[in-house]
Amino acid sequence: MSKKILVVSDNHGNRSNLKIVLEEWGDKVDAVVHCGDSEFDPQFVKSMVDVPVYLAQGNCDFGFSEPDDIFEFEGHTCYVTHGHRYGANWGEEELVERALEMGADILIYGHTHVPVYHEYEEERVTLLNPGSVALPRQYPPEPTFLILEFHEDGNVEPHFYSIS
Repeated sequence: MSKKILVVSDNHGNRSNLKIVLEEWGDKVDAVVHCGDSEFDPQFVKSMVDVPVYLAQGNCDFGFSEPDDIFEFEGHTCYVTHGHRYGANWGEEELVERALEMGADILIYGHTHVPVYHEYEEERVTLLNPGSVALPRQYPPEPTFLILEFHEDGNVEPHFYSIS
């Protein structure tokens, strides 16, 4: 049976969209990742679900003890960052370098408000961005989030969803 992680980012104080996603998916996943710019206390998301929560501090967040998070999940090392400190707006090179530096094969980030799924086969790194659950910048501009499904064979499958 596969395991799942819910990934959200960049709600920028929008409690209602974040709550919609957490209420719908919070009991269907094995962990939650927030990639930053929640503009809430770091404990806020943790108080809404009963699974492990991994957080990154966005450029609009305060009160975090660590800016990024790293964790092991189903044989993968996942690194969570907001992305602003690694040039996410200008490309993915620094993000890939950071993943390799941290020994991560999956790097999850936010900041750009645009959903991303890129596999870098040579580096053996996958970059993922759920987009923004509140302030999307892709076309069409739909608030998005991500479910990462970890299969028993080691494959990881991203599923992007929008809030209707």
